[in-house]
Amino acid sequence: MRDNKIRSFFFLTVLMLNGLSATGSIAASGSAQTLHNTNCRSCHKSIMSGDPDAIYVRENRRVNSYAGLQNQVNRCEANIGIDWSQKQINEVIEYLNQQFYKFKK
Repeated sequence: MRDNKIRSFFFLTVLMLNGLSATGSIAASGSAQTLHNTNCRSCHKSIMSGDPDAIYVRENRRVNSYAGLQNQVNRCEANIGIDWSQKQINEVIEYLNQQFYKFKK
């Protein structure tokens, strides 16, 4: 268990460092798809054994409503230390809803 936590911490650290721009912000601009792909897919890929999109369509997924999607994106953004604006968070939520969830608001 401890090894998994160490690997996760190392992985997230590398991911965040790879996302640093010359000004030091992590993926601070760009389309929702780019923000998602840059900051989310590699972690989801490791969680889902190679298929990052499977996290959204799996049978036992955690997100089952639009409000749940909002909560999950905010939780992920905070947990990995991304400094997205509220507008960017909302855009990623909309992107994920359009691509995978199709929840009614």
